[in-house]
Amino acid sequence: MNPFKYGCTVNGDFFCPRPALERELASRIESGQNVVMQGDRRTGKTSLVLETVRHMKSIALFHADFLCVRDQADVCRRLVAALARLEDSESWITKTIRMLAHLRPTVSIDPSSGTPTVTVDSRVAAEPATLDTVLDVLLAQTKRRRTCVLLDEFQDILDIDDGERTLAVLRSRIQLDSNTPYIFLGSIRNKMAEIFFKYSSPFYHSTAAFKVGNIDADEFFAFIRGRFATGKRKLTRQMFDAIARTARDTPGFIQELCDALWQMSSGGTTFEESDIQEALAIIFAREHDHFTFAIKQLTAQQTRVLRTIAERGGKEIYSGAFLDAAQVFSAASVKKAVAKLERENIIYNYDGEYRFGSPFFCEWLLRR
Repeated sequence: MNPFKYGCTVNGDFFCPRPALERELASRIESGQNVVMQGDRRTGKTSLVLETVRHMKSIALFHADFLCVRDQADVCRRLVAALARLEDSESWITKTIRMLAHLRPTVSIDPSSGTPTVTVDSRVAAEPATLDTVLDVLLAQTKRRRTCVLLDEFQDILDIDDGERTLAVLRSRIQLDSNTPYIFLGSIRNKMAEIFFKYSSPFYHSTAAFKVGNIDADEFFAFIRGRFATGKRKLTRQMFDAIARTARDTPGFIQELCDALWQMSSGGTTFEESDIQEALAIIFAREHDHFTFAIKQLTAQQTRVLRTIAERGGKEIYSGAFLDAAQVFSAASVKKAVAKLERENIIYNYDGEYRFGSPFFCEWLLRR
């Protein structure tokens, strides 16, 4: 069995232990402290929370994900679905339906997991008072049983038309729930900063900051080497360092590259740095349609700007040298192209430097 998972949350043997972060997070949860957890995508934020709570006795987990949320009605639907998942029992589903009866809930079976899910009438969900009602039900649950509330990709609420009001309603209810830890996860730093560090925001100064970076290299090497050893494959530290460099030291991308290395190898293999190229070819084949589709959505000028960022890096994108390399005549044109690339989540701004969301997309583009 392939011992590597990527692109999803992991637990148990698939989760690389992070003892210091787990202890700190558990302490915050025990004390009921609200936390804003920041870190790039694929650094393992969600898995860290899930695994930490899993080891804590008598604490239920409420987990709602707002990635690409469309409007406030969608926020309500996702909160209701999370309420239904809070406990895995038929009696709890029945109770949830009864508490939300005036919202006309319906039960269906998730085709991927086979578990029941609850949603509310879309017309009712769009009514302004519905969000208050759903949050009141959540508040009643947290008073009944110790619960950790995890709100994932929280920054995407900013993108909906009534995002400011939605945040204000959420804040008004959360501040009434002083004994429940709320954990806000986000992977777009400037948007999370706007919510939690901007003076005019309802959430200003309402949480403790919790940074999730890359896993300690020594600890991650020991973990990855052990995973390969389950299939009698040998990984040297030099090889691990080469993998980490290629994957931009990001846990999720490292696991994806290791998955490809596992796929191309067999028991008794000792990996060499040259194997990385073959593993990348596997990833490129998997992602070809996705990468090609992304490029087809761009104009020729946007593609030239993207390729120049891949070639030269994303620090001095308004310099004369960058403009010449990209064959763009003005900084304003670069700014417009970059805005499009950010909206498509192809690149993101990290402390003034534009980086590719996927290092493999960057490598693929350089080789075209």
